[in-house]
Amino acid sequence: MVKPSIFSRDYEKQMKKRRNKIVLGISISVIIIMFVVVSMKGIFKNSDKDMGNLKNIVTTDKENIKSTEVKNPDVQSSEKIESSEKSKVQKLDGYDIQLGDGKTITVVYEVKNNDKVFKKVIPVENKVLYSISPLGKNIVIFDDKMQNIILVDIYGNKQDITNFQYTSTSGTVITKAAQLSTNPNYIWCSSPKFIDEDNIAYISQLPWIGKTTKYVWIENLKEKTHTFVQGIEGEDLKLESLTDRGLTVNVGGRTVFLTSDGNISE
Repeated sequence: MVKPSIFSRDYEKQMKKRRNKIVLGISISVIIIMFVVVSMKGIFKNSDKDMGNLKNIVTTDKENIKSTEVKNPDVQSSEKIESSEKSKVQKLDGYDIQLGDGKTITVVYEVKNNDKVFKKVIPVENKVLYSISPLGKNIVIFDDKMQNIILVDIYGNKQDITNFQYTSTSGTVITKAAQLSTNPNYIWCSSPKFIDEDNIAYISQLPWIGKTTKYVWIENLKEKTHTFVQGIEGEDLKLESLTDRGLTVNVGGRTVFLTSDGNISE
């Protein structure tokens, strides 16, 4: 802005006008600066708010991920799954039995309405032969190393029900220990299976000593008697499932059914 000449006739008027323009310009500049400052504060405030929202979103997502890991088994780590499986095994109820080879197995029972019923034997990798009675109140375990048959009742009482000696028709007594000492491969007893609550069947090479043919015997658990079954023999002999007709016996591919009184049907 050009300063008016002091010798001008309108000098005072022009100076006043000039001062007004300067004041107006300063005022406008101040207003603009204030507006800019206020606007910038608003921007930063909104920016802080947006950052806060973003942090909340990230936190919420993390919480959702943690929640998903807990609720969704598909995203659980293998360690958590393994820990859960171990916990399930530890909660099983049962009775421990030590076998002749030093291994320990557990006969597991289930409780329903305060009633115990045998379910299985663990661990399965031991491949122990066993049989559960029809009502689930007794279980027989075959100790392969010792050729012993172990009976366990639902209360955990254990007893060895193996027939430890055989008396021939001529009166000769043959003990299990002596026979296995002479011939370790001899089958004194094997594969016990329940026919009913009081009777089990098992395989043996008795009554013959010098043969490899296998036969079936029935043991009555109450009377503690061992009865030879006539009419079932073979090199390939298997005791299988229990049916309404009796215990299934596979004799070289031929199927027969055995009842607790020794009757055989096809």
